[in-house]
Amino acid sequence: MDKLKAIIKREYLTRVKSKGFIIGTIISPLVMMSFAVVPILLTRMGGPGNYRIAVLDQAGDEVLFDRIENLLAPDRAMDDRYALQHEIVGPQENLEERQQKLNRQIAAGEIDGYFILPKDVLTQDRITYYAKNVGDFGSRSQISDGISRAVVERRVTQAGLETDKVRELIRDVRLDIRNARGERERGQTFILSFGLLMIIYITILIYGVMVMRGVIEEKQSRIIEVLLSSVRPFDLMLGKLIGIGMVGLTQYLVWAIFGLIISAATALPVIAANWQRMPKIPVAQLIFFVVYFVLGYFLYGTLYAMVGAIVSNEDDGQQMQLPVTMTIVIPIMISTFVMRNPNGTASIVLSMIPFFSPVLMFLRIGLQMPPWWQIALSIALLIITILSVVWIAAKIYRIGVLMYGKRPTLPELARWLKYS
Repeated sequence: MDKLKAIIKREYLTRVKSKGFIIGTIISPLVMMSFAVVPILLTRMGGPGNYRIAVLDQAGDEVLFDRIENLLAPDRAMDDRYALQHEIVGPQENLEERQQKLNRQIAAGEIDGYFILPKDVLTQDRITYYAKNVGDFGSRSQISDGISRAVVERRVTQAGLETDKVRELIRDVRLDIRNARGERERGQTFILSFGLLMIIYITILIYGVMVMRGVIEEKQSRIIEVLLSSVRPFDLMLGKLIGIGMVGLTQYLVWAIFGLIISAATALPVIAANWQRMPKIPVAQLIFFVVYFVLGYFLYGTLYAMVGAIVSNEDDGQQMQLPVTMTIVIPIMISTFVMRNPNGTASIVLSMIPFFSPVLMFLRIGLQMPPWWQIALSIALLIITILSVVWIAAKIYRIGVLMYGKRPTLPELARWLKYS
């Protein structure tokens, strides 16, 4: 037991004290937070855009222009502001000359753009808009929506119908999505569940590969021969798995503390103000997050350790780890299928497969809590699979870590399993 503790301590401290771990643990949450916070802060610092738009009106429809101007008036603090300059083009006037003048004004920065309302604007399905910045998709969308609504309402009026009455009849009906507890959902549950799922997937992959590389490095440096003279191969493999697994849990703990600090800062209120309501992470989901990470890590970490014991160099390891990596990638690929029907028969069966459980069962828990017996069964099957894989890996690891040169064939691996 003392030797196992020493191995765990060595594996843990060696990696926690490394510059890569320190930088990654600090930089990663900052980068993730910046994707959400920076765009919002930049938008707030820049404030709403002020646009000067000229309107060349060949139709001379004051009612239509007034309606467009009203629709483009900002109704929220973050909306862009549009100052419309109404210019009626008479039948005898040259439209091209007016456009050339406006083009010069755009070039000089006097206006931001202009659009033309043709004589038969109410029968047209396309209005031409000339802009200084054609890449400003936000303003283009607002202007397009404003013109479209104004033209449609004007058509209704010309048809002898009451605009307000028609607007009332064709108003949109939106779904107010709530969960079984009556709480309103705006997509936070899906984003939260999938975000935690990707964390499990990425960290299992990263730390599993770290186990494999650690074994390969010790084999190449022949340190493994010295270690095996004083400790059993099984203890060495188990100590490596536990030590590196604790590194992953430490990283999660640091991120959790970092998240609490960010929550007290000004960044979170900014996000909350724009998302209306931040999601609350259920305690049960956090518990299962840790459970499935630990079990998934031990399953895949053992497989990667076995791969590291079989191969002699990094290149062979890259090839041999592909089947193991695919068993992690496959549940991610079929996760969209499970999202559509979390409690369907296929989703239940797939989430019970031990190699898929850390991803798919946790996803089901986040989307729609399955019966407790299904969760318990998936954990039990996962533990049984881990014990079986550890037993197989221990036999291969015991011989494989001392093998150099050519990779063993499948018959040779089968013989290793028969050794007592």
